[in-house]
Amino acid sequence: MWFYYAFSFLSFVLIPLVNMVLRALGIGVMSYIGINLAINAAKDHLIAALGGMPIQVQQILGLANVDVAVNIVLSAVTTRFILNGVNKLSGRKKKYGVLEA
Repeated sequence: MWFYYAFSFLSFVLIPLVNMVLRALGIGVMSYIGINLAINAAKDHLIAALGGMPIQVQQILGLANVDVAVNIVLSAVTTRFILNGVNKLSGRKKKYGVLEA
């Protein structure tokens, strides 16, 4: 008799819960892969563009820490993508400190 109650519990509670968790993980994995692919393509394009410059210009850009600035910008873009994805997944609309001049 207790098999009936256990099966009823599993089919009523556990199966939809597992389904929801797997769906959320699938969305997260696909979002991560897509964002990672886009950011890596942009970074490769920037490196190729900067690598084609004369050596003197590359040295000046190295002294100005342009590589650090590029990494900061790409990190900010990644963070913005992640926050937008979390908002879409949770169904909320929130603005993150839009700077106005």
